[in-house]
Amino acid sequence: MISVRSLLSEHFPSDVEIMQLSELTTWRTGGPAVSVTVTSSGMLADLLGLTFGEGIPWFILGQGSNVLASDTGCEEVIIRLSGNLAKTFWRPLENSWILKSGGGVHLPSLSGAACSRGASGLEFAIGIPGTVGGAVFMNAGAYGSAVSDRLKRVSVLDFRGSEDIIDRDECCFGYRFSRFQDEKSVITGVEMLLEFDDPDVLRSEGKRILDLRRKKFPLQYPNAGSVFRKPEKSVSPGKLIEDAGLKGRRAGGAMVSEKHANFIINTGDATSADIAELIEIVREVVFSFSGILLKEEIRYLGRRN
Repeated sequence: MISVRSLLSEHFPSDVEIMQLSELTTWRTGGPAVSVTVTSSGMLADLLGLTFGEGIPWFILGQGSNVLASDTGCEEVIIRLSGNLAKTFWRPLENSWILKSGGGVHLPSLSGAACSRGASGLEFAIGIPGTVGGAVFMNAGAYGSAVSDRLKRVSVLDFRGSEDIIDRDECCFGYRFSRFQDEKSVITGVEMLLEFDDPDVLRSEGKRILDLRRKKFPLQYPNAGSVFRKPEKSVSPGKLIEDAGLKGRRAGGAMVSEKHANFIINTGDATSADIAELIEIVREVVFSFSGILLKEEIRYLGRRN
């Protein structure tokens, strides 16, 4: 880790540091990692070219939701998008807004700004933790809408640092899926088309959705959002877990939420190993109870505990 940090610091002297993943992830678990804060597409291209040439693995980390980081840290260099990659640009077009957003933009803040501007289409994302790039990567969605619904095109840099612009129809969007999950690339920006609407109406709808999320989800505890994907042609994972009698089940400091069973919460002193153990317990018990094998929606970072 020290040698990787030293190498990167030669090229990016003020942007490289060693950080605890527990400070960067919403589960608040995980060990040390080398982190690089990237502020422009040019800087990112240089970094990707360097890591490719040196054989250094990397991982894009936004707000740290949907990620379980190893207690021992990771060998991947953590790349965090900031600066010009976390800016937005708005342009009115007839009865619509053209929105250009960097991949590092905070999704809930963008959703709130859209409501205040009178740009309809992102209300569903109020309260969803993460960045725009992460939302596109996972095709994040809620309440019958998804981020892909409003996309026009996506800007990416591949693992060598080469840039490409991909139209929405080429992104292979599906339920919590995009082609970017099968590629080694970085989503640097997106272009969206949002409709004109009454800001007061949109703010009211945003508040309704945020209140609903607060009532439904255990937001007072560290968590990573929904742990398991919805199985095809089946009921929700939360219902399957609840029916299997797993609400309140614990492993160390990790617990299946009493409020929503598809959330595993850190009650205060959970380790990533506790959470991983509880995930396996839930999977095994649900399979034994229902014959349905749940698959994680989360991503693992570092060596599996």
